[in-house]
Amino acid sequence: MVKNKANKKPSKIKKIFSKKRNVVIFVIVLVLLVGGGAAALMLINKDGGILDLSNDTSNKKENEERVVKYYDDLTGELVSYSGYQKNADGSEKKDSDGKSIYISETQAKEQADKNNLARINCIQIPNGTDARPQVGLSSAKIVYEAIAEGGITRFAALYRGSTDDVIGPIRSLRMYYLEWDIPYDCTIVHAGGVKAAVERAKSYAHLSESNTYMWRDYSGYYAPNNLFTSAELLDSFNRDNKYTDSRPKVFARLTPDESDAELKEIRTASTDESDENAKKYAYANSIYVHVTAAANYNVNYTYDSATNTYLRAYEGNSGKHMSYTCKNTGKSENKIKPQKDCGAAKQVAPKVVVVMKVDEALNQENLYREEITTTGSGEAWVFQNGIAIEATWSRDKAESGLVFKDKQTGDEVKLAPGQTWITAIAKSYGYVKY
Repeated sequence: MVKNKANKKPSKIKKIFSKKRNVVIFVIVLVLLVGGGAAALMLINKDGGILDLSNDTSNKKENEERVVKYYDDLTGELVSYSGYQKNADGSEKKDSDGKSIYISETQAKEQADKNNLARINCIQIPNGTDARPQVGLSSAKIVYEAIAEGGITRFAALYRGSTDDVIGPIRSLRMYYLEWDIPYDCTIVHAGGVKAAVERAKSYAHLSESNTYMWRDYSGYYAPNNLFTSAELLDSFNRDNKYTDSRPKVFARLTPDESDAELKEIRTASTDESDENAKKYAYANSIYVHVTAAANYNVNYTYDSATNTYLRAYEGNSGKHMSYTCKNTGKSENKIKPQKDCGAAKQVAPKVVVVMKVDEALNQENLYREEITTTGSGEAWVFQNGIAIEATWSRDKAESGLVFKDKQTGDEVKLAPGQTWITAIAKSYGYVKY
């Protein structure tokens, strides 16, 4: 008996290929196996056909127009961003061939990571009248200021990464400067210091007075305020000792866009009494910080609305606080003479000024050096974008970062982006006027 082939059931393979959609699926799977990622650009349309997105210009345009911004975690300043790169005037940056420069999100993040992991150096810089003008202060990311001895103030200045700036003079370490330095996971740079501070510094990366990584200049400064270093030499020291990166505890920051929006709101409110924010802000165009009985170390800040900075000067006859910005040209094995080689000094002008009241008293062993408690809490003032914010500061241990909170709302204060100058004054006799 001959079987009727017309009634024979189709094979499984034929059944699979009986529908156009299944054929398409098979083709895609085959392409995936053979061609790898190219198949990711192909989709099935509603009719079972293949949709090729490899030339989808709308997707490409959307990616090109997407801008992701990355910031310096110490200062809040813009470090990198994805998309077409812009000049300061808003025009597109061009390469040597005249083509627009485009950076992907991955490239922008890599740039930011490189910046934010770069080694931080915390340098002790004197402020005696014979140490002025200092060198490199305007390049510091954050500066802590307090009395060192005899009413004379000293700075712990934080620098990040490889620049070619000369920095100094360098002076000795105190325990409270060390404790302000510790949260930044930095190399602590000093020239000796109080015994207890020097011993404790040995637990961290540190560099004391050195003929290899520092030099003394006798062309305009006098010992002990004539010891200098450079970012280049500090980079060498950090590489030699395998101090490869820093992971600091940082302040909460406004982004530049947020700060610009706040500044616009502040300035609108200042000229329009009917504005709902008119009474919200305490404007501060002139700030006086009483640090000590010695007038040459008390500070006046004048707000410069054109640059949105605070021009720093002294109460006494010292006038403006000036600093050299001096590029290291490798001259005489890096031994630059700042007052001869660095051009004109310029006035120090931070973007953010913070004043904090601390427990402070004379050291009872020598009665001229200071003892300052860096943990606990106290009053503070934050000056930024032309206004004053009454605040509090707190810190539970030396390894913790400082936290500033708005006294009225209890919210953490986000500092505006840019160089931040923090002055500690005694609870018993220091004060602020604005």
